[in-house]
Amino acid sequence: MNYRLKNVISHIARAGTSSLIGIVGIGFITTLLTTLLLNHSFILRQSEFKMDAPTLVAFLKDTVDEAMGRTLVSRLEKNGQILAVNYASKAEKLASRETEFQDLGVLIKEAFSETRGVNPFPASLNVYVDEELITRKTLEHIVLEIKAHDEIEDILLTGQGQLKDRLRDSERTTLVGIGVTVITIWFIIGSIIRKTAIARTDEVHLMKLLGMFRRYLLAPFIVHGLFLGGLGALCGLGCFYGMLYTFRSQLGGVHFLTIYQIISVIVAEMLIGLLVGFFTHRKFA
Repeated sequence: MNYRLKNVISHIARAGTSSLIGIVGIGFITTLLTTLLLNHSFILRQSEFKMDAPTLVAFLKDTVDEAMGRTLVSRLEKNGQILAVNYASKAEKLASRETEFQDLGVLIKEAFSETRGVNPFPASLNVYVDEELITRKTLEHIVLEIKAHDEIEDILLTGQGQLKDRLRDSERTTLVGIGVTVITIWFIIGSIIRKTAIARTDEVHLMKLLGMFRRYLLAPFIVHGLFLGGLGALCGLGCFYGMLYTFRSQLGGVHFLTIYQIISVIVAEMLIGLLVGFFTHRKFA
C-alpha cells in the first residue's frame, strides 16, 4: 500500500510545473463557468420573482365603463395565446396604489380623490400570456392586436417577455459555456497526463514486465486526473468567491452559487480528470 502511494506521488511529481500551470488554467476556466452559472441563476430568480406579474397592462380610455371593460375582457380571452385577463377598475387601482405607495398613496388619494373628486388612475386590464410563448415577437403581435380595440388608450409591457428572452439566451450561453469548459479541461488534463505518461514509458514497461497488475498501473493516472480536476475546480471557485466578496458593494444583493452548484462543478471536473486518466492509461499502459 505504501509503495502504491509512492508510485502515485511519483507520477504526479513527474509532471512538475505542468501540473501547476494546468491547475491555474482549469481554475481560470472554472471562474468563467461559475460567472455564467451565477448570471443564469440571477436571471432565473428574477423570472421566478416576476412570475405572478401580468405580462402587459392595457389602460382603458376614460369613456369606457366597467360593463364595456368586462366585455372587452371576454373578447380578449378568446385569443389562444392569452391565458387570462383581469379587469381592474379605477377604484381598485387607486386602492392598490395607496397600499403600494403607503404615505405617498394617502396624499395622492387626498389630493385627487377627495379634494378634486378626480381619480388619476385609469381602469386597466392585466393580461397574462402563456410563458412558453413569451418572446418579443409574440408580445409585439399580441400588443398590436389589443391596441386595435377602440377601448384601449395605451399598453405597458411589464418586462416579463424581455426577461424570458434573457433567460433563454442565458440558458443557451450557459450550455455552450459548459461544453467549452468540458472540452478545455479535458484537453488541459489530457496534455499533462500524456506528457507524464510519455516521461514514464520505460518505467511503466518495466513494471509490466515485473508482473504488476493493470489496476496498479492505472491508479497513478486516475489519481493524477482527479488531483488536477479537483484542485483546479477548488482554485477557480476560490478565486470567483474572492472577486465576488471584493466587489460585493458594487454587485448589490447578488448571492454566491448554491451548495448544489458548487458540488456539481467540483464533481464534474474531477469526473473529467478520472475519465482522462482512464483513457490515457489504456493508450500508454
